Amino acid sequence: MKVLISPDKFKGSLSADEVCASIKRGLENKNKSFEIISHPLADGGDGSLYLIEKYIQTVHIDIKCLDPLSRQINSYYLMSDNKAFIELASASGHVLLSKEDQNPMNTSTRGTGQMIVDAISKGANQIYLFLGGSATNDAGLGILCELGLRFLNADSQELLPVGKSLNYIHHIDTKNLISNNKFTLFLICDVDNPLYGENGAAMIYAKQKGASESEILWLDDGLKNFAAVCKKQTNIDIHNIKGAGAAGGIAGGLSAFINCEIQQGSKTLMELSGYYSKLQSADVIISGEGCLDHQSLNGKVTHAVYLLAKKHNKKIIFVVGTNTLNDHSDIPGAIVFTILEHAKDNEDAIRNASKYLELIGEQLSVYLESLEIAG
Repeated sequence: MKVLISPDKFKGSLSADEVCASIKRGLENKNKSFEIISHPLADGGDGSLYLIEKYIQTVHIDIKCLDPLSRQINSYYLMSDNKAFIELASASGHVLLSKEDQNPMNTSTRGTGQMIVDAISKGANQIYLFLGGSATNDAGLGILCELGLRFLNADSQELLPVGKSLNYIHHIDTKNLISNNKFTLFLICDVDNPLYGENGAAMIYAKQKGASESEILWLDDGLKNFAAVCKKQTNIDIHNIKGAGAAGGIAGGLSAFINCEIQQGSKTLMELSGYYSKLQSADVIISGEGCLDHQSLNGKVTHAVYLLAKKHNKKIIFVVGTNTLNDHSDIPGAIVFTILEHAKDNEDAIRNASKYLELIGEQLSVYLESLEIAG
């Protein structure tokens, strides 16, 4: 029996690699006859470059760029032939800021823009930008500024490319915008929020980036204003583009001015990593994440794996920390094993996840043996 283990990370507990290793140990403790393939996955957030390096031969490009508060830092991105792979979080992520410094009114994506410009200068014409973990709500003003745009107020004064400037934008000067035929930008994300409104970038995500209630409303109004200016100048309605609200509105803002394609993170990483051929040759697929819930059904790794497994008539098993889905209606045909069935509480589950996953792996071994006998 060929078993493919392909989980996402268990956030705050184990990397996807560690999840694979723990389940594999458990399987092999009981039965060494399984052919086990480990293929960790991600949904396009932070950690995506690690997976790209794992599956694709790349060159590591070091770069000095600006962090979300425009302080110079050392960062990097990856290149493979004419492709560049950039993590937004490595230049514009909340992990780069202290809690006291986190406020999307003041942060910018300029550093990410510098990475994109550098990659273009090195010959990249396909740029994959992984959008998870942003510290910003600037609708991509910082990136667009580095690509040549200027944002002007009603008095034709240039504005800083930060979140609080969105309300003041009256005109966008595009005369120095980098040529659109030089590259295509693939925006990799796992959300489909609109740009503004109750499900928009500011209302859903700005609080966790450090904004107060009044600042959230200001940022939401700013995104509305920015969308109106974009519509007036480009005739493109960026608000309702699926995923426009990703990473503080970056996907929406960039879509108005450059060649962009918004892609689901898990599917893109499956394609880039050669996952499909491995799934087709496997008998059983094991996937998982820390919490299997209704958010999982919106583009997360587990659901993407589930849909593929069902399409190819493969047995699908989930190994997760917790599960709030209805196995019969939400994921019919899947078998679910949870760490909380064994752990004393959530803290124990997180702290000792590896031990419990190995235990579940042993249970799985017995279960899979029964399938072989029945088959």
